[in-house]
Amino acid sequence: MISLEQIHSFTLVYQHGSYSAAARFANKERSTIREHVVTLEDTIGVELFNIEGRKAKPTNAAHKLISRATNLSKQAKDFELTAFSLLDDPLGELVLLHDEQIPAGLLARTIKAIKERYPGISIQCAPSSREQAYRGLESNACHIAIMATENSPRTQARIASKYIGNLPLCGYVHARTPLAATESVSLDDLRLETQYELPNTREGDLGFFRVSNVVEKVSSVELAAELLADGGWIALSDALAKPWITSGHLKPLPLANATRNYRQGVCLFFGLASNTREEIVFALDILNHHAGDYLI
Repeated sequence: MISLEQIHSFTLVYQHGSYSAAARFANKERSTIREHVVTLEDTIGVELFNIEGRKAKPTNAAHKLISRATNLSKQAKDFELTAFSLLDDPLGELVLLHDEQIPAGLLARTIKAIKERYPGISIQCAPSSREQAYRGLESNACHIAIMATENSPRTQARIASKYIGNLPLCGYVHARTPLAATESVSLDDLRLETQYELPNTREGDLGFFRVSNVVEKVSSVELAAELLADGGWIALSDALAKPWITSGHLKPLPLANATRNYRQGVCLFFGLASNTREEIVFALDILNHHAGDYLI
């Protein structure tokens, strides 16, 4: 008989590429993970991995089974989390992590609505890297993360998600620099300019649009605005840049047509058992409801 443990071990080896990596992730012995996979192979009568050095290369059979195995692992985890949450007390604290480019207005309206509905709840809202947010969701240290869309085995298996719209982004420069006066700027024009990035920006994040040869991290948009007075540029969401445009500090780059209307998808990420917590369900609904005022 095929067990859920065998299916879960198979899924982990497929996702992580080796028995050792899967064991480290699951905090189990390598021999245990391998035994599960070998037993599964014996039961179904086909090989799932070819071992090449330290790597476990999936066979055609593994490729055909992985989507179903991933769904079964996710459903089993969902059942476990839901079962153990049935006797939970009302949520006293809600932790919301977000990409630095997410509009403050969306966050503020959501927090106000949650506090109005649940006056006793404490809300911790902070910018975060994607990896930190995922770790928080998996360990129940975070309840909701608002990040750029991603469709990876990790999110498919252990984290639920909901798409809520696209965030418009653009390149911005200081209003008094030569680039601001240029009629049309190409990506080649930007390669020799210093590009600034907010601290948590990584590949796949909302503000990740690397073009320049020199990329430097800055702690805030305020610091970027000061530094941009001496040249350079930064990619920001339209909502994040709006106050700085109004104050006269920043100006959108007149980018060529191919890159002028750049936008990125935004998703809500949350734990598999979130549908059992009234407060989290309400927060997700409010974020989705107000997203239309800030995303397209």
